[in-house]
Amino acid sequence: MEISSSSLSFRISLIEVDALKAHEEVVDSIVDFLANDMLTEGKVRDPLIVDQEECVILDGMHRYSSLKSLKCRFIPCCLVDYDSPLIRVGAWFRLFAVDQPESLAEKVLTENKLRYSRERIKFDDMTCETQTIILTSTETAFSLTQPLEPVEQARTAVLVEKSMAKLGHVAEYLSEIVAIQNLRSGKRNLVISLPVFTKRQIRDLGQRGLLLPHKVTRHVIPSRPLHINVPLQILKDATISQQEADRKLGNLLAERQVERKDPGSIVDGRRYEEELLVFSS
Repeated sequence: MEISSSSLSFRISLIEVDALKAHEEVVDSIVDFLANDMLTEGKVRDPLIVDQEECVILDGMHRYSSLKSLKCRFIPCCLVDYDSPLIRVGAWFRLFAVDQPESLAEKVLTENKLRYSRERIKFDDMTCETQTIILTSTETAFSLTQPLEPVEQARTAVLVEKSMAKLGHVAEYLSEIVAIQNLRSGKRNLVISLPVFTKRQIRDLGQRGLLLPHKVTRHVIPSRPLHINVPLQILKDATISQQEADRKLGNLLAERQVERKDPGSIVDGRRYEEELLVFSS
């Protein structure tokens, strides 16, 4: 089914599970929770966001793993033109409020046997292309002295995050810009930064079957469909072709109304920064 929003056109379709390619790891407990929720409701609420050219999953890694665990043959996907400049890639920075952030930064970096330099840096000068791994509200940057490739840099950052968690510090995940704003305002005083991957790098990871740690990439999609509510019965049907399954999906969605919601709307308790296309029940 072809859909046009105010800024982006895309297609909602059923794609065979084996054709889809993940690029990030998942958290098993979240996968199990979602699988149980889908079994209870008997449906999938929202589609995955997928690159239409390479079938790399951009958003919805946990739903994908949950549906695989339920032995579904098809998965509902929102297929987008990943090359569109309207679709942007960012990163999820890890924010903390801690005592003595500089001392803590040195502690976790040393525990992980990472060589680092420490210097003063203005917030405006910080970019995701540097080897900076921790930044504090005192404008102190801790950077790796041994340059790492983006994948290894991301894994190292998550390793440092896990060390923080062992010390009882729980991370809050926010975009790069919002994270730095929190440091400036003093709401948080320590940030673990992650590299921003290019679209080409993400496609390459998906094609090669290499997975980044959970919650590294942050895709900004200008429009997002919600509440398509596809029955698991269709997704599990082993007697029909993909074309027939897709036709059933199209007929299902054609019977529903679509409500457009502006960016900043709250649906199911979550605030969305993009335009929403919410299908009626």
